[in-house]
Amino acid sequence: MFRDYLARRVLMMVPTLLGLSLLIFLLSRVMPGDPILLALGPEARPEQVEQLRREMGLDRPLHVQYLRYLQGVLRGDFGRSLRTHRPVAQDLRDFLPATVELTSVAMLFAILIGVPLGVTAAVRRDGMVDHLSRWVALSGVAMPQFWLAILLQLVFGYYLRQLPLIGRGSIVPARITGLYLVDSLVTGDLAAFWNSLRHLVLPAFTLSLATAAQIMRMTRAGMVGQMRRDYVLAARSYGLPYNLVVYRYMLKNAITSTLTIIGLTYGFLLGNCFVVETVFAWPGIAAYGAHAVIYKDFNAVVAVTLVVGVAYAIVNLAIDVLYGFLDPRVRYAPE
Repeated sequence: MFRDYLARRVLMMVPTLLGLSLLIFLLSRVMPGDPILLALGPEARPEQVEQLRREMGLDRPLHVQYLRYLQGVLRGDFGRSLRTHRPVAQDLRDFLPATVELTSVAMLFAILIGVPLGVTAAVRRDGMVDHLSRWVALSGVAMPQFWLAILLQLVFGYYLRQLPLIGRGSIVPARITGLYLVDSLVTGDLAAFWNSLRHLVLPAFTLSLATAAQIMRMTRAGMVGQMRRDYVLAARSYGLPYNLVVYRYMLKNAITSTLTIIGLTYGFLLGNCFVVETVFAWPGIAAYGAHAVIYKDFNAVVAVTLVVGVAYAIVNLAIDVLYGFLDPRVRYAPE
C-alpha cells in the first residue's frame, strides 16, 4: 500500500542523514586551521587553549567525538558555537526561520512567474511571446545574483524609495513560529505583516529569478511534449474548450518534471542563498553557515548541513507524494 511505501521512504532517510552527518563531521575536523585558536585569538595562553579543547571534547578520539555529537543531536543539542559563543540550537532557532521564509516566498514567486510563462510560451510556440520568454529565461540563469540584487536596491530602494534596502523588518511581531509573515497574521498585526512583506520583496525576487527561468523552461518543454499526444487531439475533436485542455489535462501531465526542479531547487536555495542574504543583510541560516565555515565553527557547520539535508529529504518525500496524486501511472501499489 501507499502507506507502506511512505514508511519505507521515511526509514530510508535515516541512513542517508547518518551518512551525511558522518561525512560532514569528518570534513569539519580535517579543515585547515585550529578552531580553538580562532576562537580564543592569537594571544591565548597554552593552558587556555588546552582547557577549551578539553571542554569541547576535542582531545578525544574522532569516533568518541562523533558518538558524543550524535547523542547530543538526538537530544536537540548541537553543541556550542565557537563564533557566537551560544548554543548552536539557539542560533538555528534564531536564523533558520528567516531563511525558510525567504526561500518559501522566493519559490512562490518562481512558480507564479515560471509556470504561466512556460505554458504561454508552449501554447504560442515560435511566436513573439515564446522568443521573449526564452530571452527572459536565459537572462535569469546567466545574471549574477549579487549584480541583480544591487541593481534592484538602486532602482527600487535608492531612486524610487518604494522598498527597503536591507533587513528583515523594522516591526517584529510576537514570536510564534519565527516566520514574520505567519506570526503577524496569526496575531492580527497587519502593520508588521506589510512591513515584513515589503522587506521580503526584493531579496525574494532576486533569489527567485534563476529558479523561475528553470521552471519556465521545464514547463515549456513538458507542454510541448504533451501537445503531440493523442489525448489532446481527441479532447479537441470532442469540442472541449482549449483552455480547459491546456490547464486541466496538459499542464497536469507536464508538471511532473517541473516538480522535480521545484523540490531540488528549494533544498538548494535553503543552504545556498548566502549571496542574497549578505547583500540584503538578511539574518538567515545560509549566511550563518558561510561564516561558520570561514571561522571553522565545526559544530555550526555540521548543524547547518544536517538541517539542509533534512530539508532536502523532506521536500523530496513531498514531491514523491505529489507525483502519486498528479499522475495515476506512478501511484504505488503493494509489492
